[in-house]
Amino acid sequence: MPENTTKFELISDKAFVFALKGMPEIALEVKEINAPNQVVLGAKSDKLPFTLTGNITSLEEDSSQVQLSFEGQFNAMMAMMIKGPITSFLGTLTDNLATI
Repeated sequence: MPENTTKFELISDKAFVFALKGMPEIALEVKEINAPNQVVLGAKSDKLPFTLTGNITSLEEDSSQVQLSFEGQFNAMMAMMIKGPITSFLGTLTDNLATI
């Protein structure tokens, strides 16, 4: 998990809770799986409505390319507050995808 993650806990086989430094806990659940090419995670709460989509392209038998897409609907104040931590989280997640 990214270094700025202060909590990570599985709450079911399709959902987990995580927290970033300076941010409240966020619960995500699997919204859609289009195996083997796409996984869509979405917030379980309406407080921070967003989705994180991983589009997976197979390059070779043992390697793939992943594009992460974050889409959210936030008011201007909330957007300013979460932009930095979410950008950092996505950057660290991207950097660590090769290890999974």
